[in-house]
Amino acid sequence: MMDKKDKSQAAMALICFAVLSFVTALFFNVTTGELVGKALPPQGGIVGPIIIDSNRTVLQVKVSQEVRSNGPGNQVTGIVLDAQKNPLFSFGEEFWSETGYDDGGSWAEQKTAYDIKITLQKGTYFFELDSDSPAASQSKIHLLVKKKGGSAVPFFTAGIVALIIGVIMNEMAKGTIGRGIKRMEGNSDPWS
Repeated sequence: MMDKKDKSQAAMALICFAVLSFVTALFFNVTTGELVGKALPPQGGIVGPIIIDSNRTVLQVKVSQEVRSNGPGNQVTGIVLDAQKNPLFSFGEEFWSETGYDDGGSWAEQKTAYDIKITLQKGTYFFELDSDSPAASQSKIHLLVKKKGGSAVPFFTAGIVALIIGVIMNEMAKGTIGRGIKRMEGNSDPWS
């Protein structure tokens, strides 16, 4: 069984590990370069080939298009294609722009962009963008694909787990939170 000093040291080590995990997650979340920046006609099109040179390459894909205010929306779907242009998977969202007036005055809301992160294996790929309603917008569809440093998810998850365990172990060793709660409970009488 660990004594309080050992628990406290283990807790500090876990908390330091958590901080390092969060910093590493930030490093992996940084983009390392632009692979594609392309403007397509309002109806969409195919972009590529895009060559991925290593397995488990994380890409950030951003799709944007301006749509007319108070006009119909436009669903823009992205499809990742393999080297033979067979579909692998798809993603998409609707773009729209609304304005109006209410009791608070004029307002404006819009959604004209979305981005996702995808992970691809080594190989050759194409991106296809399809517009459900090209007439809803006369503007081009913009595709931006950037390469990320890697997936931050494992490091972020490890950091959260280590932080929780570290805080619990520190509390078991020092009781800092418990003493603080007891102090607050002692001063909680509004009549004293």
